[in-house]
This record gives sequence, structure tokens and C-alpha cells, in this order.
Amino acid sequence: MKKLIPAMAVFFLLNQALAQPAKPKVTNWHYLDYKKDGYLGISLNEAYALLKGRKSKPVIVAVIDSGIDTLQPDLEPVLWRNPAEIPNNHKDDDGNGLIDDYHGWNYLGAPDGENLSVSISDDWRTYHRFKVMFEEMDSTKVLPTQQWQYREWKRAYQKLVSSRNSAAKIIDNLRTNWDIAGRTNELLKKILGKEVFTSSDLDSVTVNAENRELVHIWKTILVGGETSNAGFLKGFGDYKKEQEDNLIKLTTAPVDYRGKLLRDDDYDITKTHYGNHNLTGFSGYHGTGVSSVIGAVRHNGNGIDGIADNVQIMMIRGILGKDEFDKDVALSIRYAVDHGAKVINMSFGKYISPDKRWVDEAIAYALSKDVVLVHGAGNDATNVDLDDHYPSSYTIGNRLLPNMLQVGASGDASLGALVASFSNYGKKRVDLFAPGLEINSAIAGNGTQLSSGTSLSSPVVAGIAALLRSYFPKLKAAEVVDIIKKSGTPLAEPVTKPGTHEKVLLSELCNSGKIANAAGAVRMAMEREKGN
Repeated sequence: MKKLIPAMAVFFLLNQALAQPAKPKVTNWHYLDYKKDGYLGISLNEAYALLKGRKSKPVIVAVIDSGIDTLQPDLEPVLWRNPAEIPNNHKDDDGNGLIDDYHGWNYLGAPDGENLSVSISDDWRTYHRFKVMFEEMDSTKVLPTQQWQYREWKRAYQKLVSSRNSAAKIIDNLRTNWDIAGRTNELLKKILGKEVFTSSDLDSVTVNAENRELVHIWKTILVGGETSNAGFLKGFGDYKKEQEDNLIKLTTAPVDYRGKLLRDDDYDITKTHYGNHNLTGFSGYHGTGVSSVIGAVRHNGNGIDGIADNVQIMMIRGILGKDEFDKDVALSIRYAVDHGAKVINMSFGKYISPDKRWVDEAIAYALSKDVVLVHGAGNDATNVDLDDHYPSSYTIGNRLLPNMLQVGASGDASLGALVASFSNYGKKRVDLFAPGLEINSAIAGNGTQLSSGTSLSSPVVAGIAALLRSYFPKLKAAEVVDIIKKSGTPLAEPVTKPGTHEKVLLSELCNSGKIANAAGAVRMAMEREKGN
């Protein structure tokens, strides 16, 4: 979770370094009030002051994510427990076809308990999936039922071509630098007598003519944000492999790791009984942090305080971190709805969605059952009005689904930016912004860390939605969405458009022109309550 935005990390760090904060940084700034405290938070304390004396009802919040630490002390007390399922008895007690789904379900697990850990980009999968069908087909011959998949196939092809061309320009330099990093790393390990070293370890090296360049290279590397040689080499190696893969994706079909491990048909939505109940496997850090922002136990003297004080967190493992399968997302939404969730958080996203119809239908199903969905807008400084980012609030037929919120990442002057430089945006398709820079969240095991990304902005808004559903249970899903959009904090001053140096109004980056505000949402809910 610490590196939610690797593609924009350098740009973000440079922006942070060049910015001149108007005031000191404050942990948990996102809870504060703009007028009272001077920080562009969500006015959470004020919201609870307004709610004083009111009774709340427990609300189930489903988190579709990469997993969760079910023993994390700040989360374990608020985990959802399936009342019809006896844990770990290896039986399907509630008759839903899923065994031991006590805290939720894992759609990325094998029957033997193993978890999928390999993610394949959707542009790569989609291009080869439909290559034989569409490559030689005249576009005028594409059937109406095939139009959307043909569109996404063409988009996948364009993205693969772009990725290949970009990789071709840098691959020689990458390989050269990889060799240099590898050789110098081995020499420094011998000098230091240790496998893993940090910047502070380099201070103990006696610099001479022979090792001066070695120390300089690694001092430069480790000053850039990496904490150790091992961390840098892992990230650099992964990036190099990604670029090498980009060179071959057009000519080489990907391996279907998911289908092989899960024993499932990736593209048959009628087959729903797959996965396992292992929620704590691979990549549980992300889901743990996201869940804590929504509902970590408040005022227990441990970790952080979640936004909503009367929630049950249902974890549904349906993503690996990127390029999730539409089938897994659609079934995750339906599972959440069928098991009583009233709010669903989705801190993930992608740019190709060949089976979007299944997700559209699942979101519409959630609407029919009065469920709010909140989705992070993405971390690529991209205008999603021009380059679709999924899941979307708009169906294939361009119908708006009014129970869903798309959230960009905001910041604060103390952090050098009112809008995060990495955040996606869109005057039509992004609804509002919410704090997403240096957000304090829980980690697997125990403790907290600061993280950035729309993956944090989304649960901030999901927490507000849960707060409204808990204290104002008569509000319908579409009303909750409307209140959160209309009750936010407007910004008069221009902000920097992500990925540029251009100054624009926030209303050019999202349709509400506002930043989520819990106190404002509570006030508006109270006003509507009186009006009824």
C-alpha cells in the first residue's frame, strides 16, 4: 500500500520537494476542518458534534480489495461475521455455494487455499482473447452484440502499441543501468559485509579513489525514496520486466494463471462457485489500510480512528492491485449486496473492460437493492472523460447509475498541493475529490503508515457514506450520493491540474467542484430529514 502510485512517484516527489508548505504537516489532517483548523480535511470532529445524542444503526461496508489481516487489532472487532456460517467447519452452512465465507469471500483463491499472486494486464488479455475474431474482420461486419468488445479490443491494441513503442525507446538504457546497479551492488555488499544495506550504512564506508563512484551511485539511489538496496533492486527489476514484457505483448499471448489456479472459466459469468475463504493471503496490506480508513475502531488508543463508528467490514478479495477481471468484480458486488452491505468501496481500477456489461448489471442490481458504491478515480493524472477508467458510473449505453461515486484525490497546502498531482480527473465522470495525500492508515500486523492515492480518497468517502447510512437509515442510496456531492467544500482558489502546471478551478476537474465534507453531509441530511 505504501507504493500505490509507482508510475507517478518521481513526479509526485519532485512536486513535493519544490512546494513551499504554508503550514506544518499534521498527522490525520484529513479529519480536520478548513475554517476552524486551516487544513482542507473532511470536518469529521464537527460531524460527530452534530450527531451527538443521535442513535446509529450498524452498517455493513463491503471492501472489494486485495485481502485483509483479519487479526489486525484495530479491525478485528469490526469485521463482518456471516450470521449463517459456522467458521472453519468446512461446510456451506448458509447454502450459497461457498464454504466458510465467514468474514467474506476470496474470488482469487484455489480450492486448496492457495491465493492467486500474478496479475496480467487487461489490455494484454483482451487483445489476444479477441484477436482471431476481430483481426481480419471489417468493422462494418461487427454484430451489435459485439460492438463493445470490438471497441475495447481496438483500445487494447492501441495501448499495447503505445507501451511497446515507449519500452523500445528506454529498454537499452534500462538494461545498462540494471547491469551497473547489479555490479555496484555486489561490490558494496562485499565492502559492507551485508546483503541488505541502507543510506546510513554507506556513511560508514571509507571513501577512496576506488569506491568513490560506488558510494556516490548508491547514495543518489537511496536518497530518492528507497530505503535499501534490496527494495530498489526489487522495484527496478519489476519495472524492467514490465518494459520487457511490453515489447512482446502484441506477439505473445499471456498465460492464464487465474484459470489454471482457480479452475474457473474466466469468461463465463454463470459459473459463480469458485474461490476460497482465505482473505489474509497475498497483498493484504492494501485492503487492510483501505478498511481502516473506513471503520477502524474509534477511540481505542490503538492505530487510527476510522471515519464511521458503527460499521461491520466485509472483505471480498476480487483484485490483485490492477487489471482485475470483470467477472470477479461483478460477482464481488453481487456477493456484497446479497449479504447485506449498504456501502461498497472499490479502491481499484483499469482502462480496458471487455465484459463491462456484467459490472454494469451488478451495479444496477446494487441500485435496486439500495446500495451505495464508491470508486477511486485512479492515479495516472489522466482525464477519464477522454480515456475511460473502470468500473464506471456510466453504463455501456451511457446511462448514469446514480448510486455510485467516483472520487479523485485532494491534498492540503501543508502537503504542497490542494489536488494530488497523480490523481485522475474528469469534469463529467469524476464526482468530487477527497483527501488522498499522506493519509494515516493501518497496516497488516499492527501499526500505521502514511500512504497516498485515490485508493485512500475512496474509503474516505465510503466512510462518510457509511456514517450517513448509520445515522440516517431512511436515506436511499441515490440520496446519499447526492448529499455527499452537494455538501462538499467548494474551493474558490485555482488548483494545479494533475500532470501539468496549469491552474484551473476544481469544477474543471470534477462535476461537483467540491471536496468531500462529513459535517456538510450531516447538516444536509438533517435538513432533508426535517423536510420530510
